[in-house]
Amino acid sequence: MKQTFDFERFAPPVLNENILRRELEKRAERRHTVLLVVAGALFEAVFILLGLLCWNTAPALTLAGIGLAVASMMGSGVIAIVYTQKGGASYGPVYENSNI
Repeated sequence: MKQTFDFERFAPPVLNENILRRELEKRAERRHTVLLVVAGALFEAVFILLGLLCWNTAPALTLAGIGLAVASMMGSGVIAIVYTQKGGASYGPVYENSNI
C-alpha cells in the first residue's frame, strides 16, 4: 500500500477542529447541491408533463412551456458540465494555514 506522506522527510499535517469542520461543511454543501439539482430536474419534468396534459386546451402555451423547460434543462446541463470540468469550488489544500 502506497504511503501518502513520507514521514521521514517532513512532519504530517496537523488536523484541528477548524479544518475538520470546514471539511464537514463542504460535504454538507455538496449534499445540498445534489438535492437542488434533483429537485430542479423533477420540477422541469413535471412542467413538461403539465404542458402535455394541457395540449388540448392551449397548444401555443404548451409549446412555450415545453420550450422554456427544454431551454432550462440545456442551461442546467451546460452549468453542470462547466462545474464538473472546473472541479467545483476551489478551496485549496485542506492542510494550508493549519494554525487557524
